[in-house]
Amino acid sequence: MKNSLQSSSRMLFLAICLFFTGCSFQDHVIPELLQIGTETVAYNDGWNFKVRADKLGDTPVTEHGILYLAFFRASNDNDYVPRIEHGSKIKFDGTLVLGANTYKYTGNAFAGRYFFYYRAYAVKADGSVVYGEIRNFTF
Repeated sequence: MKNSLQSSSRMLFLAICLFFTGCSFQDHVIPELLQIGTETVAYNDGWNFKVRADKLGDTPVTEHGILYLAFFRASNDNDYVPRIEHGSKIKFDGTLVLGANTYKYTGNAFAGRYFFYYRAYAVKADGSVVYGEIRNFTF
């Protein structure tokens, strides 16, 4: 009985030692994530788009701007979610900074269209994409 108790005590002690050697006593660093938002568009001699950056995160941003889908009145497309693989881009110049990042679009992509859906996007250096809220505009 005594040998059995000693053996069990040693096993418990070894298990506890293995548990603590597997634990790190250093703080675990949680990476900060990029957070962006889509601001409401305004028209004033061009479309004034804004991407709001609430947090820049730890991974650099290589590209940012607005993704959009523009539709004619009788469009058959039912997918109104602009994504990198589904939609057109308006790439902003410069580097993404905290707060409002603005871009004035004077092109004619919306001419003759009845409505469009748009959202902010940012492509990070690791290739991942972060999106803002989806908004829409009807003419």
